[in-house]
Amino acid sequence: MLCRRSLLGVTTRCLRLSSTQQHRSSQPESDQAIGLLPAYSDADRLKILKTINENGMNQIANYDITKARATKLQNWKDRHGPLQELSDILYVEGFGLKVTTKFFKSLLASPSSGSAAVGENRPKTARVAPFITPAMDEGQRSRIASAVGVRIGVTSVSWARLKIGSNEAPCLLTHWQHHELNDKKLHLSELSRRCLYVSHQIPEADCYVMESPQMAQASSNPGSIDQQNVNIQKAQVAAIMSFSLMARSDGDENKTNNVYYMRRFLSARLFNHLVGTERVSSEDTILAMMRTHYNVEHQIPETESPLELRKLIDFPADLRLVFSQQERYQRELLGQALLLSLAFTRLVLQQDPESIASVSRNSKDSPPSRAT
Repeated sequence: MLCRRSLLGVTTRCLRLSSTQQHRSSQPESDQAIGLLPAYSDADRLKILKTINENGMNQIANYDITKARATKLQNWKDRHGPLQELSDILYVEGFGLKVTTKFFKSLLASPSSGSAAVGENRPKTARVAPFITPAMDEGQRSRIASAVGVRIGVTSVSWARLKIGSNEAPCLLTHWQHHELNDKKLHLSELSRRCLYVSHQIPEADCYVMESPQMAQASSNPGSIDQQNVNIQKAQVAAIMSFSLMARSDGDENKTNNVYYMRRFLSARLFNHLVGTERVSSEDTILAMMRTHYNVEHQIPETESPLELRKLIDFPADLRLVFSQQERYQRELLGQALLLSLAFTRLVLQQDPESIASVSRNSKDSPPSRAT
């Protein structure tokens, strides 16, 4: 019996020693990260520590930090007490060098009048994701006079070319076409041949716009061979078309990019064609644009789009006829290609404030007013 008690005591002491050594062994890794933190003056260091230690989660969340990280920081303080050094925050889950540096910078930029000022509900800077990839500089934006929206499907490619108008004048639709690839399981050699043929049909323009490809697709049966074939072929079509259109630019290395990828669902969100992650038909919006421009005596049909449809696009009679003669699913794809080009024009080229507000994350809180 005595032997068992002695053995139990030794085991307990070993476990405590092991836990202590494990905690200490994790410190050198953190020390390496500590050396990468910016150097702060004594006054700034004391200000950061005072703000963190004397304020709760709700006050801390007003700075450049997510609410989840503010909660983790508060939980860490409840367990371990106030921070003694700036480097202590690196022990909190979710606080790396980049996050910590931004957080400390926002703490130093705040008023220094004490915790009362910290508790004020200061508006946080909106996080705006880029509309397109790659980014476009101001010089190129001002030089673009035409754009082609290219809608890539598994078995089809649709496109619409717009001649860009001024902020007051409508854009002119010059080309509008849909082409079928006719098969879901084409060999890469045949798929390449058909895609290159399609790319030669797409008219010349200053730039070409596609929707960013889907990185992952949810499926009730992710291992399905049919599902894999569909995803792979669509990615192949997008890659081949992108390369072919990029090759239209000159061989000059200094020439700017001519192919851009717009954020997924951005055009659908702009014209209110998105329900969750599913698109709804764009045909009513396209028909409304046609009627309002050419039949001004007709009333604008009811639409939930936050944008006024008047004077957006000038539809030539022959292209309106082409649209009306297509099958319904083809009209839908043509409409998506047109709205993709129009969204690019409104958000990126013209930088229309009403359009930008309608796709912003905080647009639900303050819906934009309709243009007159």
